Amino acid sequence: MRIPQEILDQTIDDPLAGAVAACSFIFEILQSGSEWDENDEELLLEGYALVSSQIAAGRIAVDVNPPLVNGTLAATCSQLHSFLTETHEQLDAKFRHQTNQRKIEQYRNHFSITLNNAFSYEFTDGDLKRIRALINELRELITENTELDEDHKLRLLKRLEKMQAEIHKKVSDLNAFYGLAVEASVMFKKVGENAKPIVDRIKELTGISWNTQARAENLPSGTEPPMLENDSTPTAIE
Repeated sequence: MRIPQEILDQTIDDPLAGAVAACSFIFEILQSGSEWDENDEELLLEGYALVSSQIAAGRIAVDVNPPLVNGTLAATCSQLHSFLTETHEQLDAKFRHQTNQRKIEQYRNHFSITLNNAFSYEFTDGDLKRIRALINELRELITENTELDEDHKLRLLKRLEKMQAEIHKKVSDLNAFYGLAVEASVMFKKVGENAKPIVDRIKELTGISWNTQARAENLPSGTEPPMLENDSTPTAIE
């Protein structure tokens, strides 16, 4: 395996950024103008396998025809290179848009808090890392679920994408987390126990947001969030 581990780790945390980095790494290794050789083919196959696995998992999306890999070495390399080039162009555009949106949200959040002296909630570094991991897990679970209708899946994935773009060390509100909790209740009622892996992760996200809110509001340690309390009336996300 020639793709560096740091790029693979990046792909786990941020599939879009990781795929762009993997393609860029491959293009840097390949010698421009030289004839294709077996090492080139091996690297291109590795890159294709990485990118296509993320596409199949629903973690990234591109509108590119898959390459034909049953021809000569030169033809196969050309097909793989064309696929990765088109994929890189599409993903890089999306990555730039996503990055700019995150910057805009970060700046807005910063100015809202500093200039307007607004109240803010602050996550720990551990919270941020776990939130990002849960978002990635949810994206895969939702994509793979066979009982949710496509419209519901799309709505959930858009919520996750928006949450990922807006999550920062300090935030002015936690609405995205509680909106996702409502979606979990709806999902549980529609799908039942088969939605439990998704619901459990949304519940964990809600728990993190509640702990952050409780800390900011100086609530007593161990105070349970209203939506997660184990009272006499069962809640949908239990």
